Amino acid sequence: MKRNSITALLAAALILGAQAAIAAPVDLSIGGTAWYIWWKPAWSDSKSSMRVLSPAPALIVMSEDASDFKPSSNVMAGPIISIGFLERWSIQSVFTMGRLYFRSKGTSRDTQMTAGPWNFSPSYKKYNRDVLKWDSDTSIGCALHRMVKIFAGFKHQGYSYKEEMTDLLFLTNPAAFTRSLTDDVRSYGGGLGLGLTVPVAANFYIMMSVSGVVLWSAETIAISQKKTYILSSTDGFIFLFMFPRKGHYLSYGGSASLSFAYKIEEINTTLSLGGRYQLLYNRQNYSKNNPLYNDAASNIIDGQYDHFFGITLSAIYTFHIGERA
Repeated sequence: MKRNSITALLAAALILGAQAAIAAPVDLSIGGTAWYIWWKPAWSDSKSSMRVLSPAPALIVMSEDASDFKPSSNVMAGPIISIGFLERWSIQSVFTMGRLYFRSKGTSRDTQMTAGPWNFSPSYKKYNRDVLKWDSDTSIGCALHRMVKIFAGFKHQGYSYKEEMTDLLFLTNPAAFTRSLTDDVRSYGGGLGLGLTVPVAANFYIMMSVSGVVLWSAETIAISQKKTYILSSTDGFIFLFMFPRKGHYLSYGGSASLSFAYKIEEINTTLSLGGRYQLLYNRQNYSKNNPLYNDAASNIIDGQYDHFFGITLSAIYTFHIGERA
């Protein structure tokens, strides 16, 4: 999480340093947001690929098609900081983080390829994934009208999970395959958007926004070799040496949000309640006919969608710095 801390510090420095850069009075806002989210990852269909060096020795490419992971839900929360200057310009940074749990179990279709053709075998798999997920947005906006704002910015999101997998192999000699790994995904990119603020009554507003985003992602797998082995009814323990590659993929899509906001004038605090939905489509260099030169570190997500949505609640306190005009 070191990179996330650096990103947050840079965003804070950018926002707090803006006042000195423009040498003008500013409105500084600080607060927090909580987001009850549902996440259906692009890897929820549980298709994966892995390279194995068996004791033979022989390089084996293993492809798995297991039971789907069900969507998971939990709370993500974090700080909000923003600064308004020159009457219509603003810089804002939002960071949220939360933990989710994914489980999958059921029959699976496994394929293995060495120097010859693909070999197929059925099995029964059980997956446990403990996921730490984060989402960060830093943007600069300009008010074209008191109700209309355009914005552009930098987005960083990602997740890290620990996976424990048990696979019962239905072979001539029954066996159990156990695997333990950690997966770390970092995504960076930018986006453009449009925001609307519609006054409804005194201190009560409806806020809407839509935006498009493009992200470049890298996936890194670390295998626990001591916890990755086959327990065979005839050969006992067989340790497997697995060598995953570093994966790469491109994601693009957009997000939309709608919220109801109320400003409490006496304490300069704005409360808002609403919802947000983000949809990403993933492109990954993956071909079943050429498994040795794919960009899949483990999860095969080419052509898959990532759904991320939920209910948001935030509170923001605003104060003025400098002399008012």
